[in-house]
Amino acid sequence: MTNIDLCGIARLLRTLVEQKKTTEREARRILARIAAQTGADIILFF
Repeated sequence: MTNIDLCGIARLLRTLVEQKKTTEREARRILARIAAQTGADIILFF
């Protein structure tokens, strides 16, 4: 997975938060877990 993929996942999670499908706290946890698993080397602010 590349950093671009992680950016797309972050956008998807933001959309889910806006639609009240998940909380911001849970979205941050998901993004952090995916970043750690994929070895992402960029920092995203949610």
